[in-house]
This record gives sequence, C-alpha cells and structure tokens, in this order.
Amino acid sequence: MRIFVTGATGFIGTELVKELIEAGHKVRGLTRSDAGAEQLKAAGAEIHRGDMQNLDSLRNGATSMDAVINLAFDHDMSNFARNAENEMKAIEALGSALEPGKVLLVTSGVAITSGGPGPTCG
Repeated sequence: MRIFVTGATGFIGTELVKELIEAGHKVRGLTRSDAGAEQLKAAGAEIHRGDMQNLDSLRNGATSMDAVINLAFDHDMSNFARNAENEMKAIEALGSALEPGKVLLVTSGVAITSGGPGPTCG
C-alpha cells in the first residue's frame, strides 16, 4: 500500500513511518526541513517537501496514494483557533486528492504538557 504521512518526522510519525516500511508499505512523508528529509531518507521513505499551509503541496502529496495519515498539527496554543481552521483546510485538501475508496485517517490528541502540583480528579 502507498501511504502519505503528514507529521512524518514528529514524535508519533517517526515511529509510524518505521512501522509502515517494516510492514512492506511504501511511505511518502511530508517534511519542511532538510533535517526532516534526511530522516525520511534514512528510514527508506519517499520525501515530499511542503507544509500544512500549502494546500496544493498537500494535494500533490496525497495524489496516487492508497491512504493518507494526517498526524501534523501546529501546537502553538496561543493561536489554537487559527491552527484548527488551518487543520480543517488541510484535511479538506488531502481528502480532495484521494480517489473514491481510498483512506484518509485523521488523528487528534492532547499536547504533552507538564506542570506543578494541582488539584486532582477523584
């Protein structure tokens, strides 16, 4: 299966790309940086340069793929509403490039945070 992964060089994406390749899938990973491109190359993935705001790049990355896994999200919490709007646009762009019957997997999660002692839920 040919799979396009956004967030391919992130915390979860790094491990997912390895697992997919080890399982015999062909992976195309989105990256913004030269370091990310080197990381993807070392893992055996195809490199797709771009970012989540470049919708044409996202559509091009998703074209001819059997599946898209969207792991990327801008975790700048001071601009959360804007980032969520950008995420919706990115998901629409990714989905628009897939042929009928192909898969778009969208993930969500909670930012990893640490803090001091506080109230607990009980």
